[in-house]
Amino acid sequence: MSQPENLSAGGYPDAIVWDLDGTLVESAADLATALNALLNEQGQMGHEVSKVRPMIGHGVAKLIKRGFRASGAPLDQQAVDALVPRFMDIYTACCTENTCLVENARDVLKHFYHAGIKQGLCTNKPISVTRMIVNALDIKGYFGSVIGGDSTSAKKPDPLPLLTCLDELGSRPEDALMIGDSGADVGAARAAKVPVILVPDGYTGVPAVSLGADYVVGRLADIPGSIPPHPPLRRSA
Repeated sequence: MSQPENLSAGGYPDAIVWDLDGTLVESAADLATALNALLNEQGQMGHEVSKVRPMIGHGVAKLIKRGFRASGAPLDQQAVDALVPRFMDIYTACCTENTCLVENARDVLKHFYHAGIKQGLCTNKPISVTRMIVNALDIKGYFGSVIGGDSTSAKKPDPLPLLTCLDELGSRPEDALMIGDSGADVGAARAAKVPVILVPDGYTGVPAVSLGADYVVGRLADIPGSIPPHPPLRRSA
C-alpha cells in the first residue's frame, strides 16, 4: 500500500479527526460488561471480550443487535431500540472502570497538539459517555471538537459527523486527515473526501489492510512518522 501527497504546503494536515474506540482507547472490556449484563437480564448467555470486540464501532443499537444475534436470540429493530436505554444505564455506570488509553495514545495526541495541529474526536459512541471517558482519561484538552454518535442525525460511515467535526474545528476536508480503525471510519472519510489512516489492532473483524484506507500503520506510535514531511501524505483521489 503506497503512502498517501502533501495535504498542505507545510506538510502536516490542518486538522486530524480521531475515532475513539479501538483507535485511541481500549474500551472493549467495559462494553462487554454492559452488553453481558443486558443479555443476562434477558435470559441470554454473555460473551467473552474477544467475541465482543468486532461487534463494536457502529453504535449502541448495532452492538446490542450483534450481541443478541451471537447469543442465538436475534431481535428486530423495535426490540433493539427498546433495550438501548437500559444498556446506556448499565454502561454509564461502568464505562470508565477498565477503559484506558491505547499504548502511546497520549504521546501521539501531545505531539500533534504541540505541532499546532487542530484535533477533533468523531465517534459512534453516545456523546454522554464519550465525554465521561475523555474526562476520565484527561485528554479533553487535546480536542477542539468532540462529536458523538448522537451529536448529529447520522453515524459513521455517513460523512455528516466527520464534516460537523471539521466545521467546528474550522477546517476543510481537503486539509484534514481521519485516523480510525474500522470500515465505518473509512466510509465516512471517503464520503467526506478526507484521507484516512487506520491502526491495525482495533475493533474490526477483518484485517485493516482490506478496508480501503490510504495507509495502515504498524501501531499508533508510528503515525507521526507516517505523516509529512517524511514521507509525504497524499490526498485521496
